[in-house]
Amino acid sequence: MLSGMDTPGVVVVGSANLDVVVPVPHHPVTGETVMGGDHALVPGGKGANQAVAA
Repeated sequence: MLSGMDTPGVVVVGSANLDVVVPVPHHPVTGETVMGGDHALVPGGKGANQAVAA
């Protein structure tokens, strides 16, 4: 096991995003407008996902 001084660092170069997700009752057809309900802010991005996985 590694002590605190021997722990390797992790450097990730990539994007960190904040997605806005809005659920809708169904997928709209061409030209149709659908109303969404609540929304959620979901973190992601390739760089952020890789950093969490490391």
